[in-house]
Amino acid sequence: MNQASGRKHNDVASYSTQYSADFVERWDELIDWEKRKAGEGGFFEKLLREHGVQSVIDVSTGSGFHAVQLKQAGFDVVATDGSSTMLTKARANFREHGLQIQSHYRDWLSLDPQDLGQFDAVVCLGSSLCHVFAAHDRLNVLEKFRALLKPGGLLIVDQRNFFAIRAGNFKASGHYYYCGTNASVTLGQVDQQLCEFIYTFNDAEQFRLKVYPLLPGELATEVLASGFALHESYGDFQRNYDMMNCDFVIHTARAV
Repeated sequence: MNQASGRKHNDVASYSTQYSADFVERWDELIDWEKRKAGEGGFFEKLLREHGVQSVIDVSTGSGFHAVQLKQAGFDVVATDGSSTMLTKARANFREHGLQIQSHYRDWLSLDPQDLGQFDAVVCLGSSLCHVFAAHDRLNVLEKFRALLKPGGLLIVDQRNFFAIRAGNFKASGHYYYCGTNASVTLGQVDQQLCEFIYTFNDAEQFRLKVYPLLPGELATEVLASGFALHESYGDFQRNYDMMNCDFVIHTARAV
């Protein structure tokens, strides 16, 4: 059982307590949807189309950014999140964009294909899986994702580049994920068991997220151990990348 800063973090559902209503209310301010859309350049839509995907379940929808982008691009989308505050925000964003997107309040271990169905793709973005500190818990979550996929279905999981962060090369370029201009992202405690992100807004309001600093190689190994094959990775949406000089790593794999 992993512990850091006196708190146990291996409960899959416990991450949601970090997303207070005040923090979630400012989340889209941190992201800046239009700039993030421009930074991604349709990467996920293109990737899904290349793999013949039509139905997608977004299992870490957050405030709904990717669910909205994918729905607007013509995919059949279901959205879930284990944070009630985030899901409430996502549903408000769906309404604001005039979209009917089926959504469910579910932590990852309660994702059930008999309830939700099976899909051509599962997307888990926003470095969300790094909220799970114990390897065996991540394996259980990845197996849940596998069960939601049709045979040969596509998994897309992204993560902060903790290889570079743990090596002392933290980047927050503002080009891809956190594009808002009235907040900064810095680091607090960083070691092999914990990484603390500090989000400071221009009005001095501050929020912190504590996550597991999952190495890309660790996640690739866990994906392949959870019923997936044909793993590939991208750094900041590029197939060829320098592991020491990218913000995020995106993993793809196919369900066996």
